Amino acid sequence: MTSFLPAGIINETLEEICEKITRLKEMMDAGENEQAKRGLIELEETALGLWDFIEKFTCQPLIYTGMGNTDEIIRRLEWALTFTEEFDPAAFKKSPSSRKHRVR
Repeated sequence: MTSFLPAGIINETLEEICEKITRLKEMMDAGENEQAKRGLIELEETALGLWDFIEKFTCQPLIYTGMGNTDEIIRRLEWALTFTEEFDPAAFKKSPSSRKHRVR
């Protein structure tokens, strides 16, 4: 199980919102104000649903703009997390250094 969520669901919802806006413009141009009003309510519910979805995260979503595809980056992050979850900084600070001092 991964703690990483590809942003596809967010992109799909934003695409849906844009499509609804286009339909609402067409309804308003056609003078279909009551249908447009219902469409606005639906649009608001969709946006609020997305907002609620994002608000439930324990932290804000991150956007990675580097090289690699989504699956590859998730694998890298999960690999890195396995080491940090086992790492105890307090124990590291208390342990004597195993590094040899350089003689100059």
